Amino acid sequence: ALQEISLGCEEISDVSMKDFSEGIRHAPALQEISLVCRRISDVGMKDFSEAIRHAPALQNISIYCEKISDDVMKSFGDAIRHAPALQNISLNCGEISDDGMQSFSEVIRHALASQNISLQCFEMSDDVMKSFSDAIRHAPALQNISLNC
Repeated sequence: ALQEISLGCEEISDVSMKDFSEGIRHAPALQEISLVCRRISDVGMKDFSEAIRHAPALQNISIYCEKISDDVMKSFGDAIRHAPALQNISLNCGEISDDGMQSFSEVIRHALASQNISLQCFEMSDDVMKSFSDAIRHAPALQNISLNC
């Protein structure tokens, strides 16, 4: 059974992202996903986030992209809540707004099995840093944080 999947590209269409996401939905033993694409539309990222909900064995997720919208961060956060085995989250996105970062803070708060979180972005406001710090206090399994902003 498929346990690891990696996709790297410059840009991915909504149709291709939907197909990729559909593959994730039908891989119940999938443990690791790596998505490295500079440009992914909101529609494609929402399909991807929805697919994560159907990967109960998922332990590691890495996403690298130029920008993630607030709506996508909320969808991603909701999906993480449905990934009980998720231990490692790596998010490297150049542009994430304060609202999107607030959503990521909520992800940390509800990712109960997460042991390692890596976040790279361009900047983080004082309010977001406070929210992020508060969330860390409520993450019982968290062992390592890498924050580069």
